[in-house]
Amino acid sequence: MLNREKGAAPLYSQIVEIIRGQIENGEFVKGDLFLTEKKLQEIYGVSRITVRQAINELVNEGYLQCSRGIGTTVVYGKIDENLKNLVSFTDEMKLHGKVMNTSYCDMSLIHAGKTVADQLEIAPGEECYRLVRVRSVGEEAIVYSITYLKKTREYPLNTECYMESLYQFLQTNCNTKVVKGRDTLEAVASTAETSKYLSIPEGVPVFKRVRKAYEENGDIVEYTICYYPGDRYKYSVEL
Repeated sequence: MLNREKGAAPLYSQIVEIIRGQIENGEFVKGDLFLTEKKLQEIYGVSRITVRQAINELVNEGYLQCSRGIGTTVVYGKIDENLKNLVSFTDEMKLHGKVMNTSYCDMSLIHAGKTVADQLEIAPGEECYRLVRVRSVGEEAIVYSITYLKKTREYPLNTECYMESLYQFLQTNCNTKVVKGRDTLEAVASTAETSKYLSIPEGVPVFKRVRKAYEENGDIVEYTICYYPGDRYKYSVEL
């Protein structure tokens, strides 16, 4: 199981790689009581010191947590988003027991370029709203989003209005109810801008989700581009 040949990676590092993969693949899930040091020694045929080095590394990486009187538990868990139903990001997180906060918010009026204009079904150069937000769980950024809204209604520029669910605000204050939409997903490399907002290295994989959402009468409400850190997010689709 472990490569013990000369020049191979340190044994503790190989164990870290194996356990990290097991956790990310769901063999151990968040909240599970993890294997004891003695059991890991038996499995990998290594010393207690080597096992402790591996566990300490996984603790530092946010995969495991050691608590006196409890033992070692798994604390890593990707957010699993089901794409069957159209819901706001705030509601998505509530379903997973996550408390959201908005760590960055900017609302402004801009003149739409051709791409945005085509998506909003307006003329290039026409005014629209742009809402830029970073949503976080604790101090960890979970999504960086850029939302464009048609100027068919007057939306406030006060950022305090957009610190919680956008859909809830639109329905409660603007008589705008989102009832259907279309999401497009792809994996892309993080740009310098995305990396800055998500606090991740440039070039690492991120999920990109593009959403167009509509009212009951078919009028488009939003065109949104979201970026999610690939190491903390996954999607599942119910067919």
